[in-house]
Amino acid sequence: MSTQARAAQEAAFTEFAQARMPHLYRSAWLLCGDRHRAEDLVQETLARVYSRWGPAIANPAAYAQTTLTRTWISQQRRRSTHERPVERFPDAPAPSAPDELRLTLLTALAGLEPLDRAVVVLRHLDDLSTEEVAHLLGLSNGAVRKRLMRALQRLRDHLDVPFTDLVPEGVPS
Repeated sequence: MSTQARAAQEAAFTEFAQARMPHLYRSAWLLCGDRHRAEDLVQETLARVYSRWGPAIANPAAYAQTTLTRTWISQQRRRSTHERPVERFPDAPAPSAPDELRLTLLTALAGLEPLDRAVVVLRHLDDLSTEEVAHLLGLSNGAVRKRLMRALQRLRDHLDVPFTDLVPEGVPS
């Protein structure tokens, strides 16, 4: 590949990464529940996408979302049961109402299995169709619907308000 073609390819990737980073970060934050882990996940995702960047990727946005979700699920499988994020530092100030809502949402999502959490985030918070979620995760439509139904029931059991009431205020933009 010529130097000029390589520079054009890198410029195209940089433009793509800058445009998709807010959406990828939002998804990563909802999956991880932690700002620093979400940033690391987005970095790893973009590095993996960059390594495959080129005409072989028909839909780079979908490829990046799939990579992000599958990387997170894989990390959860490897994660030690002793490694748990700190909910709140003892000397931290009490959270405000919107912060409390975010914490409630994150706590409820953290109670789900990694694949169930990914299904909920992709379907309801990223507003993808069941078919798109199934394609991203390599599942059948029926498996996505079943996981979603069970996950939403667990969320309803954990929350005092309907899950959809939390989403607009509890998700970073």
